[in-house]
Amino acid sequence: MWKMLLTSYLLAFASSGFAQSESSPGTSEEFAQLPYHELVKISQSDSSQPEGGNKDTLTFVLASDKEVPLDQIKLTLQLKKGAVSLPIDSKGHFTIPFSAQLMDENPLMITNQPRGTLSLKFTVAVPGLGKIEPPKVVEGKVKYQALFQSLLKFKEAMKKVDTKFGEDGGQQLAIQCVTGGKGVTIHQKFGSRTIKAGNDGMVWLLYDARMFAENPDISVPPGTEFNLRPVTPGKLKEIKK
Repeated sequence: MWKMLLTSYLLAFASSGFAQSESSPGTSEEFAQLPYHELVKISQSDSSQPEGGNKDTLTFVLASDKEVPLDQIKLTLQLKKGAVSLPIDSKGHFTIPFSAQLMDENPLMITNQPRGTLSLKFTVAVPGLGKIEPPKVVEGKVKYQALFQSLLKFKEAMKKVDTKFGEDGGQQLAIQCVTGGKGVTIHQKFGSRTIKAGNDGMVWLLYDARMFAENPDISVPPGTEFNLRPVTPGKLKEIKK
């Protein structure tokens, strides 16, 4: 099931900081700005955009990371024919026009605030963390790819708002195998290896691209349950041992 998650690290209302792009005539690199293409890309990832609504406008929610009052923030779309003001309401909502012509022009949206001080808030649908759809068990074995499908779907969804999600040093995910304290065995081409349960009685599996391509069988104890869980840096270090 796909859900909107509110956690301190997954950000159901995920913030996308205004990126600094190449300056253009009449603009200053000191101010927060975002190319039109990036605005459209964000809107396409936003699950809160109204379905069947006005296709000629895109709606956004602006937030100040420095607690600057919204009525002091000015937004303009720098069109070739001149700057167009983008009004912001009391809740931070504003809209931009959408058209093929604007996609071709790709104007900058410029603010009167320093770069790195403003965020756009938007909602992203991601697969729910927790118990995943059970992979098919055949004669006590599951396929590696079937086991990690949920993890890959989650990472794909999160990368829409955090391109570094899942990379070393960032937020990590793992498959938690509830085995009653027993180990699981991965049967690869050149041999099998058993992964023992940790001190918590669980077997934790991290995603490996090469193993995913090989797609080996994994022997699991009867009644094993599988969960998709975030792991702390300390837990990650323990799993890698």
